[in-house]
Amino acid sequence: MEYSFIEALNKILQVSNPWQIGNIELNELGKKVDVYIDYSKGSQFACPVCKKISKIHDSSYRQWRHLDICDYRCYLHIKIPRTNCPAHGVKVIKEMDFGRINTHFSFKFEQLIMSKVREMSVSAIAKEIGEVDTTIWSVLNYYIPKAIAKQLDLSATKRIGVDETSNKPGHSYTTIFTDSETKKVIFVTQGKDQETFGAFYQEMFQHMGEPNNIEQISMDMSKSFIAGKEFYFPTAEVVFDRFHIKKGLNEAIDTVRKQEVKSNEILKETKYIWLKNEKNLTEKQKETLGDFLKDCSTNTAKAYSLKNGFDELWKVQNQAVEPLLEEWCKKADALILAPVNKFVKTLKNHWKGVLNSITTQVTNAFAEGLNSIVQLVKSRARGFRNHDNFKNMIYLLGNDLNFTFH
Repeated sequence: MEYSFIEALNKILQVSNPWQIGNIELNELGKKVDVYIDYSKGSQFACPVCKKISKIHDSSYRQWRHLDICDYRCYLHIKIPRTNCPAHGVKVIKEMDFGRINTHFSFKFEQLIMSKVREMSVSAIAKEIGEVDTTIWSVLNYYIPKAIAKQLDLSATKRIGVDETSNKPGHSYTTIFTDSETKKVIFVTQGKDQETFGAFYQEMFQHMGEPNNIEQISMDMSKSFIAGKEFYFPTAEVVFDRFHIKKGLNEAIDTVRKQEVKSNEILKETKYIWLKNEKNLTEKQKETLGDFLKDCSTNTAKAYSLKNGFDELWKVQNQAVEPLLEEWCKKADALILAPVNKFVKTLKNHWKGVLNSITTQVTNAFAEGLNSIVQLVKSRARGFRNHDNFKNMIYLLGNDLNFTFH
């Protein structure tokens, strides 16, 4: 079947009744094609308020960028009517087959953008398609919240993880709530205070969730997080994240080393020997560590020996955990090393949550892993201009979202 150029373009652009291509302008120097689309004479459209078919009052052309045609930028210039409804007067139609009213891109072009955003930074996409990044963000900030609102279901959510991340230098934070079982991001909000839990509490109702169904919350020992959990989810069991517990002990050991290095220069430049897992040390580092542990005369080596004992607690049977942890605390206190003693005090103040961490083996690994990805994307993007951009990128990375373009 043979087609004229306009007939072929009608097929390519999926232009159908009542729409028709009226004119085409080709700019060879600027590598641009402008396609003018009009509605056929006598057409009527639904009133955007009551949907009653109404006569056209007047119209004006609006422009969308469409998918390129043979390396030529393609722009659709569409004659948008205003209906004259007897009940609601003159109104601009709100729905189009080609694109969203008052936006820069057609549906097809928005689909192209959304297909690239998981693999490329927004600035890279903007450079590739020759647009400013703010227009790209406007597309993301429309489709991502829409997909979350439609697809997120918290009706079965019982175990959650909570973690915070920075969205720019300084003290600007974002808190991320994840479902520990589905491994999905379920809520993102600005800040890291008690009211982030309040915001999540309210959000649950918007997605068929029930706050009283939350059985377990994995998080760090932040005072504001603990306060938020106690106020909004008092019946949930807290599980302090293993990573953050061990981080506290590592910080205590490094503080001991820093204090001791002032009188014992041999400890200089040994920081990571004490903080890394032994299996990750180089052969030279293992040899140095072995020499320290054989002698065991330094406070740093003594504190490190405690660390090894602490790690073993995650390998014992549940009924043995509490008595062994009590015994470990006694040994740690007996060293009379202020940083270690402070860590023991922290354990005792958060006893139940620490025990739960050891016995349940629950971790915030997914949230921590997501945080690493977010920081990488943030670095790739060289920061985010505002919280909405950052929040929606986290939702995108933390979920398998489906987008509808029509």
